[in-house]
Amino acid sequence: MPPSPPVNGAQSVERAGALLRRIAAGHAEDVPLRRLVDDTGLDRTTAWRLVSSLAAQGLVHKDEATGLYHLGLEAAALGAACMDRSPLVRACLPAMKALARLSGDNVFLVVRSGDHSHCLHLEEGEHRVRSFALNVGGTRLLGQGVGSIALLARLGDDALVAHYRRHEAEYQADDVGLARLRRWAVQTRDCGHSYGSSGGVAGIGLGFRVGSCADAALSVIAPRSRLPRSRGAELALAMRREMGAWRLL
Repeated sequence: MPPSPPVNGAQSVERAGALLRRIAAGHAEDVPLRRLVDDTGLDRTTAWRLVSSLAAQGLVHKDEATGLYHLGLEAAALGAACMDRSPLVRACLPAMKALARLSGDNVFLVVRSGDHSHCLHLEEGEHRVRSFALNVGGTRLLGQGVGSIALLARLGDDALVAHYRRHEAEYQADDVGLARLRRWAVQTRDCGHSYGSSGGVAGIGLGFRVGSCADAALSVIAPRSRLPRSRGAELALAMRREMGAWRLL
């Protein structure tokens, strides 16, 4: 077949998309125009024109006092609108079903939301635990649960320390100090997955990148008697295989 003719304005859309992704990646700290220029390779005039157009659409907000950019209200609205039929859940569902079938246990999908993890979906295996369904829709501080630890481990050390300082009182209430949080993160990075057990329940978690600027994790959770550390390593290999097959890794 002959090549399709170029779509008029497609280059502008691609450039605007690149700017929007870069702003999303730096949303927590805000991004100056000069960094947008450096990171996208656009000239200053083009970058300013496109980011001003994004701001006019509400996708980007410019702080007039500082001149820095972050995501706008319309970007948040678009994200909220897709939650009814989450593209992330739909992308992960085949791998989650396969893992629930292979393991017989319960597979959770969590996504990082700032300093917290948010549980999007549970795929129940043969050995379902009725109370686990109560976690769906819940939010937990990073490091609370194996999926959340897998997300925590994706932070750099400086970011992890800053995160701990913001929530030190909450961690101390659970008898979790900075040294323990760091140890969990290091162990997860070294093993390639998180493992934990508490209160008769055990699990493993595996973090992965979503698009250009988000992190998520799958976790397999089971009664502790069904998931010793040795079986956790085997399940982690199965998770990598299934997630790779469905292009999550």
